[in-house]
Amino acid sequence: MSEVESHFYALLETGGHRVWVAEVDGVIVGWLHAFLALRVGVSPFIEIGGMVVQEENRRANVGSGLVQRAAEWAKSEGLVLRVRCNSKRELAHRFYQALGFQPLKQQHVFEFNL
Repeated sequence: MSEVESHFYALLETGGHRVWVAEVDGVIVGWLHAFLALRVGVSPFIEIGGMVVQEENRRANVGSGLVQRAAEWAKSEGLVLRVRCNSKRELAHRFYQALGFQPLKQQHVFEFNL
């Protein structure tokens, strides 16, 4: 089993996670992972953890279709949908804003390598 497959099954076994795939002619051309985010002091929300669409299938509503599935899940739970996007990914920012996402905040991510 590949590392990606291992992560996929671990997520689904954990609960509170969803993964959708997009297919064209029986071939997977994209996927989206979303999860229930629980934080102390913040109302629960659904967060897009990652999305990949093959370059040749972008601008074909694949990504927006995947986001729509996550939005439907969030709505069914009575929660908002959020996504974090690297500050360098300006095309991704425009994509999400075109779908109706509004910037909420900017932040830095720190890692402590033990």
